[in-house]
Amino acid sequence: MQDMLTRDMFTVMNQDNQTISIKSATPDEAEIICDIRDRAWIDAYPNPELGISPRDIEINAKGLHGEFVPKRIAWFKGKLAKNDENWICYTAQINNVTVGFVIASTEDDGKKFINSIYIEPNFQGKGLGTMLMKKALDWLGSEKGIYLEVLSYNQNAIDFYKRFGFEKTDTVVPQEEGAPDYIKSLPQIEMVLKRP
Repeated sequence: MQDMLTRDMFTVMNQDNQTISIKSATPDEAEIICDIRDRAWIDAYPNPELGISPRDIEINAKGLHGEFVPKRIAWFKGKLAKNDENWICYTAQINNVTVGFVIASTEDDGKKFINSIYIEPNFQGKGLGTMLMKKALDWLGSEKGIYLEVLSYNQNAIDFYKRFGFEKTDTVVPQEEGAPDYIKSLPQIEMVLKRP
């Protein structure tokens, strides 16, 4: 493998001669980032045992008639354009095509978060999530604990986070307030990566 590292970009050539890059997201990627999130939700979040259908997840992600999508894209474009020093989004690209992303942030009180990490379902299992997580953890630093929330039944994601040292906390994750009645409530847990 051949590596190249710059301040905002990390590039690797894999065994299939594909160029894999991890870089800071740009406003031009807002639409594809939102689409990746929606596809990953619809792929991973349905749970027949809990009565959560693929349509429930699609409605949660996009709204009853897709009304959430343009609002989320506009919000995301604005956020990416701001250069907020307490918020970062990195994307994973294969041959210059965006196929995944991670968002990390630090709140005003100093609490650090992995806000989200998603890979296009067809590109999962190629190490992209690991590369994105390492980049986000590096950005967040090692002086304080790092928190995240994950669906309580998404064992694949929980196992992924455990590989980085995240542990479940006893904190109860409240349901989102003010959500429309048609939004399906999804149970979440909090995890923390403890730092010295």
